[in-house]
Amino acid sequence: MNDRRDDPAATVQGDIRPASATGVRTIARLIVLSGWEIGRVVELTRGKTAIGRSEAADVMIPEPLISRRHARVLRLRIGDNDFYEVADLGSSNGTFVNHSPVQHSGLADGDTLQIGPVLFKFVVRDETEGAFYRDVHRLIHYDQLTGLLTMDSFLRRVRPELDRTKVLTLAMTDLDGLKRVNDTYGHLAGRMVVREMGVMFRSVLRTSDVAGLYGGDEAVIAFPETALDDAALLAEQLRTTVAERRFEHDGNEFSVTISQGLAQCPEHGRTAENLISAADGALYAAKAAGRNCVRTA
Repeated sequence: MNDRRDDPAATVQGDIRPASATGVRTIARLIVLSGWEIGRVVELTRGKTAIGRSEAADVMIPEPLISRRHARVLRLRIGDNDFYEVADLGSSNGTFVNHSPVQHSGLADGDTLQIGPVLFKFVVRDETEGAFYRDVHRLIHYDQLTGLLTMDSFLRRVRPELDRTKVLTLAMTDLDGLKRVNDTYGHLAGRMVVREMGVMFRSVLRTSDVAGLYGGDEAVIAFPETALDDAALLAEQLRTTVAERRFEHDGNEFSVTISQGLAQCPEHGRTAENLISAADGALYAAKAAGRNCVRTA
């Protein structure tokens, strides 16, 4: 048993004070090494950071093998130094530090922390390195042109939502007229339109919504806890936002539109793949109806 709670000062290696001798502020972080959102950075700035499957957790991980209240990281102030300790909260699958099961354990720079299937690395670094970790996470999980999630990361987000929520609506979207833009104004203009598609999506979507790039100029959006009729209103708002946008490239002004197809879980499918297929069929119906519209499965 790796239990080091009696003397946390004796278990933390190195200097993890809030500021180094050179005045550089240091921050303790958990870096996700595997599972969930690999590369994600969790900054441990709270006195207590609860980790679990519950939405009430400070770090919510939607993995079925993680307990609702799985573990808690404590930040302890002793003199001029910060020390960190992890405590298991009676989880079903245990909490592990450096591959050993623990009930309570101090955390030292470089330790690994495993909670369910998710492996973290505990690090204490300055703010410059924090920016590096955030860049790595963005490169792994997000399309660099649109800022939307990659398809793999989208599915990782949506599949737990389908297990958790009673209702979810999924939308497939496609830009209308991108080929015309490319042929008339050049591919740099088309690339600008695809980039701005991501900007417009983020301006309309709620924080709970999940948007990913399906491929090319097609995107997929999940609306958790949202019935088909309510999601259709959001899709219509998105359609209007895109239609009203005027683009300018090399002195030329033009516009594009989007077509969208919607499908709802569980009526149109219970898996992400089934919902995507149903929404894609509705998207074809929107295209056949003249484009620049929303259709449902």
